[in-house]
Amino acid sequence: MAQAQSGICAEANLHGLHLFFNVLDGHDESLRAKLKKVSDIEDEFSDQFSESMLSCMVAIGAQYWPHILPDYMPSELQSFPNITHSDFVMSARPCDLFVQIRSDREDVNHLFALQILKLFNPDVELVEQIRNFRFLDGRDFNGFIYAGDTPHGRQKRVTALVDKPDSFEDQGSYIHVQRYKHDLTLWQHLSLQEQEQIMGRTRLDNTLISPALESSHATRSELKDEQGQALLLNQSMPYGDVYEQGMLMITCSAKGDAFEKVLNSRLGQGEYYDHWLDFTQADMGSAFFAPSVRFLKQL
Repeated sequence: MAQAQSGICAEANLHGLHLFFNVLDGHDESLRAKLKKVSDIEDEFSDQFSESMLSCMVAIGAQYWPHILPDYMPSELQSFPNITHSDFVMSARPCDLFVQIRSDREDVNHLFALQILKLFNPDVELVEQIRNFRFLDGRDFNGFIYAGDTPHGRQKRVTALVDKPDSFEDQGSYIHVQRYKHDLTLWQHLSLQEQEQIMGRTRLDNTLISPALESSHATRSELKDEQGQALLLNQSMPYGDVYEQGMLMITCSAKGDAFEKVLNSRLGQGEYYDHWLDFTQADMGSAFFAPSVRFLKQL
């Protein structure tokens, strides 16, 4: 039976380290043989640092997948949406590999990342590393709980994991990553009531505001399917220092087009768009597929 990678439906951790790689020309076969070893490293670290609640996810980029695994193309895998909008830029920055490392100990994340680099060298170049941390009780830097409607418990798996028992895609997930940088100086000039109207939820207890505004973040981003199931499982984490703050938005879905539906909804038309976008700007975006542990071990 296929087993999902631990990082896809993991509970929130205190610390995250997210690595983005490009694979060097001619190194596809070498790297393919190494991907199966990531879960072995994770098992070793989980045993050694059991209190850290370590989880990991390895995802292969949409544009790189045909190079490394041309015989096993996920049926709904697409490049990051190429959307042209008059007011907002959603930059695409394709990467070949994405590795998510999370635990309640930053030192464990760091040691794990060093092992990943040692394993993948000399086949890759590290193009980006983003350190993240849990802020207060799961809030964004704007003061609001982020992903206020994200599924919990068993519903996580329904939203995030492909359910195709007879396919190599089974228990895999379509992953989309965007990095947003916030303009908190502008945001903090607003009153609490104005902020809550923009987010569509109360800041203190994360309650939906009624009646909902068509331009609120909640209305535009918290989309459901015909069965009332959330389209995306949000595994985002804040990042930043005293100079720059933002959110690394990471979404997991059983459907390859779910992220694009939500993104188009947020951009909207005319005045009917997610007004939180007036205070934050995306500067990178990539699409991946995270296959099951069994698929990786069989490579």
